Amino acid sequence: GLPSMITTARLSLLYEWITHLAVLTGILSLAMMGCGGAPLEDDPTVGMWSEAGVAPPAFVFMSERTGQGDLYVMDISGARMRRLTFAPEPDFAPRWASETELLYFLSERRPDPGFYRMSFDRDTAVFVAPNPVGRNAPEPSPDGEWIAYAAGRNGNQDIYVSRLDGTGERRITSHESDDGQPAWSPDGRTLAFTSFRDRNSEIYTIDVWGGTPRNITRNRSNDTNPSWSPDGTQILFDSTRPPGGNPDIFVSDRLGTTVRNLTNHGNVDLIASWSPDGNWITFQSSRDGDWEVYVMRPDGSGQRRLTHSRGFDGDAHWVPADKVRW
Repeated sequence: GLPSMITTARLSLLYEWITHLAVLTGILSLAMMGCGGAPLEDDPTVGMWSEAGVAPPAFVFMSERTGQGDLYVMDISGARMRRLTFAPEPDFAPRWASETELLYFLSERRPDPGFYRMSFDRDTAVFVAPNPVGRNAPEPSPDGEWIAYAAGRNGNQDIYVSRLDGTGERRITSHESDDGQPAWSPDGRTLAFTSFRDRNSEIYTIDVWGGTPRNITRNRSNDTNPSWSPDGTQILFDSTRPPGGNPDIFVSDRLGTTVRNLTNHGNVDLIASWSPDGNWITFQSSRDGDWEVYVMRPDGSGQRRLTHSRGFDGDAHWVPADKVRW
């Protein structure tokens, strides 16, 4: 069965990974093994921020440390963390829209569940639009004007793009198998997504205005959760391919010609995200007994645990440090 830590609020974040990989690989029954991590302060590069008077890189994540899903912001030195949302209902799936400098997220807030946005200048969340039932894994575009999402309309699940209010909808993929987990390239011109059209999950890319999908992973294992590098030349993903056989973090160039393994651990690593300066990668891991946020260098070195709570911490995404009000 699924680990007890995976609750209803989290299923919206991990639904495709859970439903597909639980069936195809059965890996979610892995036992949680401890392997304590060194504090990030042990990384000799961390001191450079204070010496240079520069704010350390920061990220937003969802946490259940208070018993429900709320959003927090934290810098990777571990010195500063602030709770952003306080609604009685879960808030999750935070995404920064770089061109609007606003944080978008999904919420189950009543009476208006759906998309919300907020700036770090004001802590008030503003309702943007509902997220209709059946519209899965919605991702705002870099300019905050569009969303890409997966929807099952024809007996299978395809990728669609529409404005936040649902107008201007366009179908991007069309295949008898399921497509999901869309991720925008930094320039907003390309979508990476997960597809089961090869009888296992693979990472594809496609022009946002349509075209022929390109398989960039081409592997018999299951590849999921694509995430772009800030310069648009590489794509992070998690995969059950060797050497681990359980989900670990990999990176590929955007054409799929070179793939490198970044993590190799006995538990589950997934949902990686690249910092805007290209120097750090966050990911979500169960390696210390529950879901926590970790950070590493782009070559996989310097893996460190950042969050410490008994509740779920995960789905971390980067925000500009100079925009954060602590």
